[in-house]
Amino acid sequence: MATGPRNSLVIPAGAGPFVGLRVVEFGRLIAVPYCGQLLADCGAEVVKVEPLTGDPARGNGVLPSGDSRQFLNKNRGKRSISVDLSNREVAPVIRRLVDTADVLLANFRPGVAERLGLDYPTVSSTNPAIIYASNSAFGSEGPRASDIGVDIVLQAYSGLWQASAGGPVPLRDPVIDYAAAMLMSFGVAAALYHRARTGKGQRLDTALLQASLLLQNNHLVRVESDRVWRSELSAWLGNAFAEGLTWKEVLERRGFGSAQPYYGLLRTADGYLAVGGFGEAARAKIREIVESRSPDPESVIHGSEALRGRSTEEWLEDFEAAGIPAAPLRFPEEIFDDPQVAANGFLTTIDHPRLGQVEVLGPPLSMNETPLIPGSLPPDLGSDTRDVLKELGISVQEIARLEQIGAVRIGGRQ
Repeated sequence: MATGPRNSLVIPAGAGPFVGLRVVEFGRLIAVPYCGQLLADCGAEVVKVEPLTGDPARGNGVLPSGDSRQFLNKNRGKRSISVDLSNREVAPVIRRLVDTADVLLANFRPGVAERLGLDYPTVSSTNPAIIYASNSAFGSEGPRASDIGVDIVLQAYSGLWQASAGGPVPLRDPVIDYAAAMLMSFGVAAALYHRARTGKGQRLDTALLQASLLLQNNHLVRVESDRVWRSELSAWLGNAFAEGLTWKEVLERRGFGSAQPYYGLLRTADGYLAVGGFGEAARAKIREIVESRSPDPESVIHGSEALRGRSTEEWLEDFEAAGIPAAPLRFPEEIFDDPQVAANGFLTTIDHPRLGQVEVLGPPLSMNETPLIPGSLPPDLGSDTRDVLKELGISVQEIARLEQIGAVRIGGRQ
């Protein structure tokens, strides 16, 4: 039978900070599953509830073995149960599971949680101590609250895309999803701390839109003195393309692409070097280095190709010696062999029965008293259905019946 959430826990020495906590995850794709993985790395037991066809991420970046790159990197250390949530026979089983949870993670489409009886008011009525963490696209209120959205849609809506001479360029990686996952995990930790002091659970909401605004925090300051010109610019931008202006003309009016000397990518003889000079003292040092090494210092500082006369490593040595932040331009594939990444243990290796050793991103922080420990390989679809249901007090005969009518999936691969 359900045991209820465990509020008072003694954490063994060397164990993760969330050991003994049960997390039930109704997550798909990125934001919620990655949050679930972070909690699993912290020692929590994470039960991932998947549909009979599995998390859609199981079909993204499929390898010859049938495993998915995009499932491997967000679901380690979890248990998987596979059920048909729309089947009425499953509802009492899932409610029993949720009643044992300390934390519920969800990114249901608008209206689905209510239809399934998995919304916060319903869940908290029988488990008032639960931390209910929900992620949406546009937020829980407002005219777009019921709209669905994914990372690239929110990049466009929030202005996070990158401007280039050739047109708007979406960011290569779904950074909004990962930012939302980090916000959600922070919220869960804060809510658990509050519960430890008061015994009270609560609901917390994150949104992709909110996460995308966080990523643009450097630009999101509007004071009264610039309210008028920003409003005028916004109105102008709304009609610019309809009136036939070119992309270049719009960028020039908006101010994208303006030169930022001393801060950006500089072309060298064998690649590119990123230089970040903040403040006049740093800029003076950059000028001094450039003037002593280049025949055309002004063009170098303003981003031309005049640094081609020396290698990236040569320029890097000069900038580092002067205390100027600098680094060569790299591609993600090069990171796996980077000595700095290796020295800090930023990547971890898991043993996979079909793929051998798989190298993935490790826990994103270190703690000396309660270390985060990368969990085992991600579960096969439904591999824990039978065990979890038995732990909830469901009889072997009832589990077999649920499997027979197609309400649950027991073990096996997708």
